[in-house]
Amino acid sequence: MKRVLSQCVKELNQFRRDRLTVALAFFLPLAVLLIYGYAIRLEAKNIPLSIQDFDNSALSRTYVERLYATQQFEPAPLINNSPTAAIDRGLAKAAVIIPPDFEKSIKSKQPVTVQALVDGTDVNNARIIQASLRATIQFFMRSSGLVPESAASPIDAQVRLWFNPGRQESLYIVPGIFGVILWVFPSMLSGIALVREKEQGTVAQVYAF
Repeated sequence: MKRVLSQCVKELNQFRRDRLTVALAFFLPLAVLLIYGYAIRLEAKNIPLSIQDFDNSALSRTYVERLYATQQFEPAPLINNSPTAAIDRGLAKAAVIIPPDFEKSIKSKQPVTVQALVDGTDVNNARIIQASLRATIQFFMRSSGLVPESAASPIDAQVRLWFNPGRQESLYIVPGIFGVILWVFPSMLSGIALVREKEQGTVAQVYAF
């Protein structure tokens, strides 16, 4: 036991004198924690969305406001009055084209086709945009009274989020980062210590244990 304690005291003294090891032990895990906890985001927000409204009615403007009210999309300009040009130039990730007679067709109970163009270079982001557009359309139709209550589902799900009701990604990622740091960096520092012992010719003391 005395030999183990002596070796631990010796490693602590050497660790204190080696500034590079101190930096690896403290600043590198802190940098990883800050990068993964607060710099990297997996959620899709502020997606640039271009809208071309050929109807320009009160109902179509309400629909446009509903799209941007989700705080998931932000307005993106049209290039030469073309939504595809904005997507090709990377200024928009999606475009919504509202046809003429949008309000008139809806109020007369006729089907309306709203065209949505989504940039599919990022498959996961494209799926999020597609699901968000569909959910916004359903919410807009029901909140505006354009869909009768009889068409609604007979099951009303009341969803409550526990532990992270605000859905902040930092509260989801940071606890897992602690586990990654405690798994990666101690083994890395142990490997650096063994390499140093090998270079100095004192690794036999470690083998003696």
